[in-house]
Amino acid sequence: MSQSSEHPPGPLAPLSLRHRVSLLYEGRRQTILEVAVEAMRRAGLHPVVEPQYRYARGQIGQDITIEVSFATSFRIFGALIDTLWAGKNEGIRRPITPLGYRFGRPGRFVPRSKSEKARGWADALSSDPALRPLIARAELTEIRLEESPHGRIAQLRPLAGTITALYFPPLPPYTVRLRPGEADAQLELLTRLLTRP
Repeated sequence: MSQSSEHPPGPLAPLSLRHRVSLLYEGRRQTILEVAVEAMRRAGLHPVVEPQYRYARGQIGQDITIEVSFATSFRIFGALIDTLWAGKNEGIRRPITPLGYRFGRPGRFVPRSKSEKARGWADALSSDPALRPLIARAELTEIRLEESPHGRIAQLRPLAGTITALYFPPLPPYTVRLRPGEADAQLELLTRLLTRP
């Protein structure tokens, strides 16, 4: 019998700093994701949540996938972790046409290419009376749309639902939660953008 097996194990080593930080961010992601998941459930989806709360994913019919996750952008003194709604409709397959959205008074969809199809699609969305109040309620910083032979993709980046990390000096992350009304509007807008003819 080896000598190490003759002695009882010592006390457990404390969690490493990296592990404790990962648990902290997992808790912050959970706080934000829970609001989005509840919005998905209210809309009749049955979302599956990743165990570390990195994303939640649901399905509408056979063709449409809805996902809410997080996108990180690094700054000089830290990082900004944004909630990101994304959806794909594989039932709409057309040539590549990308659109963005220009916020302002009035806000409008803008083509990201010079094609007539992109201009027509942007004009049709901008004049849709159902979209304007949803965009206002959703409190967004970015809307992206693209059609391609692989399907129609939509992305929404909310103003809230963020985690801000400062590295110098190291500070606990500051979290801005989504509100239920915002999450409902974001999901409804994403669904309309994915399903509109």
